[in-house]
Amino acid sequence: MMNWLLEANETTSAEPNWGKWGETTNFNLTDALLVSLIAVVIVFFILALIIFISWIFQVSMDKINASTKILPEPQNKLLDEDEDAVAAVMAAIIDFNKQTGKDVRVVSVTKVED
Repeated sequence: MMNWLLEANETTSAEPNWGKWGETTNFNLTDALLVSLIAVVIVFFILALIIFISWIFQVSMDKINASTKILPEPQNKLLDEDEDAVAAVMAAIIDFNKQTGKDVRVVSVTKVED
């Protein structure tokens, strides 16, 4: 009985018989198409997964942006209209930073008429 069991294990090996390296095998067109189709499906699945994850990230960022309401204030619209105001603000920031050594954050900009 033991000999019969050993013979069955030798013939039904779980390892595939790929042959030696460089040896030609009997692959036909159907096998090649099946392998390429599986590879294409895997690639498209991974791409779809990446797109889905980035879409979820974008939706969550939109919700965070909507709840924080960080929008330009109306008094800062002067910087959009006047390039000289931008240069003046930048010069004031640089001068203040050199004098005090502190970081500067511009809260608002208003134009003073003479």
